[in-house]
Amino acid sequence: MTSLCWSGEALVDPVGGGVRYHLDGTCFDPHVNFAYRFDRAVVSPDGRYSVLYESLGTTGLLLEGTRVMRQLQRDFYQANVFDYPVALHTFPSGRTLLAHCPDSYCVLELEDVATGERLTKRTNDAVDFFHSRLQFSPDGRYLSSAGWIWHPVDAVSVFDVSRALEDPTSLEKGNLLADTEEGGLFFMSAAFGARDTLVFVRVDESARDGDTFHLGTYSLAERKVLSDVPLEEPAGPLMVVDAAHVVDFFKHPKLVERATGRVVQRWEDLDTGLALGSIRHHVPAPPPFAMDPANRRFAVGTKDGIEVITLAAP
Repeated sequence: MTSLCWSGEALVDPVGGGVRYHLDGTCFDPHVNFAYRFDRAVVSPDGRYSVLYESLGTTGLLLEGTRVMRQLQRDFYQANVFDYPVALHTFPSGRTLLAHCPDSYCVLELEDVATGERLTKRTNDAVDFFHSRLQFSPDGRYLSSAGWIWHPVDAVSVFDVSRALEDPTSLEKGNLLADTEEGGLFFMSAAFGARDTLVFVRVDESARDGDTFHLGTYSLAERKVLSDVPLEEPAGPLMVVDAAHVVDFFKHPKLVERATGRVVQRWEDLDTGLALGSIRHHVPAPPPFAMDPANRRFAVGTKDGIEVITLAAP
């Protein structure tokens, strides 16, 4: 198993040739080999399309099922340092958008997956932002980029998708969550929550007792921070469970209380890697794991198979 993504009520390994693992323990293997060092993948919400990519490389591959549609590329600059920026979203109309950075690390583009048409052509200068870990909100209204700014400062930027399709220059502005003037507040990761909110992890390097990690919630509609609490320990990739909890995947999955930052449950036997931000060339590649916040569950690839954890409803 090389990659792991949710696809409806099954898990799929797109990099491994589209092997499909059903929750009853059965699997289907189409016996496809893509013969390249892809190590991660994203799948569209409708399960029709996927992108395989080399996470610390420049090459991607867009598929419909297991059929190759076209190759993708990203800028070589610092590509070996931070995660490849790519995301897919399918709208109720059936149209699927691809978000990626085909020309430059700082130029974000939206494309129609089926036709390959670039929908955000523009000629103005881009803001110097290293886009990474792209993520559409569940309704496709927003697109977030959890990347970094030179030298380096971890940051998160959020874009209104409808506005970007009408006015592509808005992709050069966005809504940047960073505090570079204060020098010390770094936004490491983010995940969309309910009602146009973004849940984030930030690091305060100005704290007297060393770096402190915080968990917060930002209102995209009101453009302000709604909550911000210190965490018991460092946190990385996030899955929003509900208004009360998130799951953090730094080292191993942990259920964290949003109001207090307290860890209330751990799965220490499941390895989910050491990545905190998008810059991760200095740590080993994480094992495959997949989040399904809509169904309050996640899956982690292990040496013995796949472990699926479903969280109880409140």
